[in-house]
Amino acid sequence: MTKEERPKIEETNETARLKHLDFIQALISRMSHSSAQAKSWLLPVVVAAYGYALTQRSGSVALLGIAAVLLFCYIDASYLRQERAYRRLYNAVVEDTKGIPLFSLDPHDADKGIPDADGDPATAERDKSGDEGKSYWKKTVEAIRGWFFSDPKVWFSWSIFPFYFGFFLVGCVVLWYAVAH
Repeated sequence: MTKEERPKIEETNETARLKHLDFIQALISRMSHSSAQAKSWLLPVVVAAYGYALTQRSGSVALLGIAAVLLFCYIDASYLRQERAYRRLYNAVVEDTKGIPLFSLDPHDADKGIPDADGDPATAERDKSGDEGKSYWKKTVEAIRGWFFSDPKVWFSWSIFPFYFGFFLVGCVVLWYAVAH
């Protein structure tokens, strides 16, 4: 290989790496936008349900409003969990120490041994322990638990807990008023 060819290859690799980062950033932006959309769809649903429950004194409609809050909270938490996973992938591609395949959009490629998007090194320590002694079913149960009941940091983040807990409390008050009066 000549000296003129070597810079072209390195330049091509860097261009591909930057494009890879663009793809990951687009996914992060999409998850963030979807999270905002979940919040904006919740507002009219809850206002209508709680308003109807108050005017008609209908406890069942108030329960439907509370169920909507819980459903949208779960959806929003899922978007936040996925956004954080893609942020970890982005960080791993930037660090270029994990051997992430070029143009991989699988966030599991980055989950081994690096801090999470919040910089928590506990994630890295947990990943170093490995899955060597675990059975297939135990790994499956842990994967399902991780999917449906993600990290408490997601549920108690500033963008999930205060927003949805406030609507949940209002729903409980509306339910109490609808049933008691």
